[in-house]
Amino acid sequence: MSGLGNRTAILTLSRLASYGLMLISPIFLVRLLTVADFGRYREFLLYASILQALAQFSINDSLLYCVPANPGSPWRLARQTALLTLCSSALVVLILAVLDSGSGGWLVNGYLAPLVAYTLFSVNLDFWEYFWLANGRSKPVFVYSATRLTARVVVVVITATLTHEVRAIIWALVALEGARLAAAAVVMLLLDRSRQEPPLKEPWRDQLRFCIPSGIASLLAMLNRNLSNVIVARTLGAVALAQYAIGRFGEPVVATVRNSVSSVILPEMVRKDRGNPASGGALALWQKATVVNAILLFPIAVLVVRYAQPLVTMVFGASYAHAALIMQIYMLVVVRECFDFAPALRAVNRTRPLVESNVAGLLACAVAMLLLIPTAGLAGAMIAFVIASYVDALWLGWRTLQSYGVRVGEILPWRSIARAALAAVVASVLIANSVWTDIFGRAGIVLAGLVYLTAFALLLQVLRIPEAVVLQAWGKRLVFRRASQAGS
Repeated sequence: MSGLGNRTAILTLSRLASYGLMLISPIFLVRLLTVADFGRYREFLLYASILQALAQFSINDSLLYCVPANPGSPWRLARQTALLTLCSSALVVLILAVLDSGSGGWLVNGYLAPLVAYTLFSVNLDFWEYFWLANGRSKPVFVYSATRLTARVVVVVITATLTHEVRAIIWALVALEGARLAAAAVVMLLLDRSRQEPPLKEPWRDQLRFCIPSGIASLLAMLNRNLSNVIVARTLGAVALAQYAIGRFGEPVVATVRNSVSSVILPEMVRKDRGNPASGGALALWQKATVVNAILLFPIAVLVVRYAQPLVTMVFGASYAHAALIMQIYMLVVVRECFDFAPALRAVNRTRPLVESNVAGLLACAVAMLLLIPTAGLAGAMIAFVIASYVDALWLGWRTLQSYGVRVGEILPWRSIARAALAAVVASVLIANSVWTDIFGRAGIVLAGLVYLTAFALLLQVLRIPEAVVLQAWGKRLVFRRASQAGS
């Protein structure tokens, strides 16, 4: 468990680094751009993220399944992944150009040229994180992601400071991704060992069997997450999108925590399932990961609900005060994200339910938005997103029950999850009063957060949640190891 914990911690930091452009740059950009210009910048990133999902199509993710299944030929799989991504991204930008030209530039609101360049540059030869993870190497992931984060933030902030122009910022990002692609090509040529590896028995079958349903599911999930963003941008305008984006500011953190745990345990689940499918080890590992998600995310939800208003005003300014309510509603999504059924289904190569659940969620989101946006505006868009996320979870839960042949009471460690929720709620009594901010001002938010997290951790121990005990032991070992390394 400690090995998985180390990999999960490093991957979490790495994924946060990958999302750094969305996490760190807004804090600077809201002070360098008007609300409308910041909304236009987020609109570009929104379209770019959808195109990236289309172009990637879970091709990189397939390495987490295919490399453990073919441990003797990792570089052959890497080359195959690069070729698939090149073909996929070229097809995506070609279709985009045709559709946007046919709409007179309306489809992507005049961003066609930078979107085409950014998509091609950013997705090709970007399989490294998944390649290293599939081979059990998480430290290079952190170095790669941290370097990329630093470069992105520096480029965005410097360009915004010098020009205050959205277009200049966008083209600076395009240039940076072009440089990354060139460097990745050189590294690939130097490190490639595919010629010394044995040929794959079925070079395309396993990867395509994973990519096609999983890619459709990932694409639908991306549309699920961003449908409300797109509708807000195209119906309510750039200013509304800026507020909505700040309301969902914590989304990369939540996705990082959940996806890092999932990405680390999926290869382990595949190995356990192939080694002894009848043992139930794969399902047990996923259940432990679900409890870990709950332990990590429940306190985040409580703290944000309590302090959203002062936090938004303090970090982003009074112009974004309306985003606080959106952020509080979004915490319902955070609770749902604790229950990630995708690894449990992917471990047994059941990816069709991922497609089904996302279709159900997408339809639920579209219907809810049609009903709620006219009456509740931005809050209605977020409520629609919440509804869609729970429809998705319910469908996946039902299909996971069928795939593993277990009952509702056996699919999840309900007792541990309930205890984690109880600890989160009971500890919140300490921060319910406004005394922290009345006495200490803004610093009181930090002090209250520290007191709350300390109380939450103590309650986890009192309630004897096994996963919490393991996390605590892993944390102590990590601290002592770093201290001994520093001392030596």
